[in-house]
Amino acid sequence: MRARYLVLQDGSAYHGYAFGADNEAVGEVVFTTANVGYPESLTDPSYKGQILVFTSPLIGNYGVSPEQWESDSIQVNGAVIFDLTMPSHYTSIMSLNEWFRREGVPGIYRVDTRALTIKLREVGVMMGAIADSIDGAFRILRDAPRYDDIDFTRLVAPKNVISYGDDDSPCIGIIDCGVKMSIVRNLLRRGFRVVRYPCHMWKNALNDCDGILLSNGPGNPNLLTHLSDVVTDIIRDRKPTLGICLGHQVIALGIGARIQKMRYGHRAINKPVLDLIRNRVYITTHNHGYAVDPQSIKGTGFRIWAVQPDDNTVEGLMHERLPILTTQFHPESKPGPLDTTWIFDEFAKMVTNHGH
Repeated sequence: MRARYLVLQDGSAYHGYAFGADNEAVGEVVFTTANVGYPESLTDPSYKGQILVFTSPLIGNYGVSPEQWESDSIQVNGAVIFDLTMPSHYTSIMSLNEWFRREGVPGIYRVDTRALTIKLREVGVMMGAIADSIDGAFRILRDAPRYDDIDFTRLVAPKNVISYGDDDSPCIGIIDCGVKMSIVRNLLRRGFRVVRYPCHMWKNALNDCDGILLSNGPGNPNLLTHLSDVVTDIIRDRKPTLGICLGHQVIALGIGARIQKMRYGHRAINKPVLDLIRNRVYITTHNHGYAVDPQSIKGTGFRIWAVQPDDNTVEGLMHERLPILTTQFHPESKPGPLDTTWIFDEFAKMVTNHGH
């Protein structure tokens, strides 16, 4: 076992052992309390630029299966776990260690991840680095740009337009800031043709498609001012639209609302969401570090339809007259419970009924 270290910008350091690639990593250190679904989390483009801490103590026990991936590669900059386990599952094609090594991503294990999580909850998420020496880790941390200053969507959005499904079916244009493939699969199951447009090349989506989905993605939404025109055009054209996670925040920014950084965010698969219209509570999947300021929604033409009851985070917006719906949570629920996949059915109705 080779020693490896995680250091944080507050000067603290954590000793552990190396797995995966031999290189170093730097990024915003965040944690997830999900007890299953590590392949989905590791391949979720929303984690680009971050070092992910797993509070669940056993990671790797069902190995690696591409069927569980949300993109074509590991997206996290690095991972911090307690116990690196060997796989025991019939679908596994390799171990976690082999996967990380193949993809050039470093990891560290035998870290007290629960103590680390308590620190991040109390102090807030912060930049950190993984390296084989404490001095080396602090060096790369000192020289690295801050997470909030980088537009990571340019790193995870597709380079070209990608199309799925039958050309004769109604079209959903995804303005792709780093979409999870589970979202694409949910739309395909409902009979749509799905076209992914790189979020920096979005204009054709409004002209060519029957509905728009503004996707999830990584980074600071306040840097995405170039997408404000998307929202203006959606409202002008009365285009049926669903915004998920970062897409929810982009729509909020486009109507003049404010987005605030959270202390440590919501990253889990067991977060309650209260539906204010139906008076129901759903258990949902989350991955976000920013939230919409509820006071800034007043007078925009939108209303809040869902909140997180623990801290009153805005979890959903809907336009008072137009077919525009947003969710801060992830209705595709991969990983996680399937309480809110009905959101895609509601969106499908919006698209089908538009113009009738």
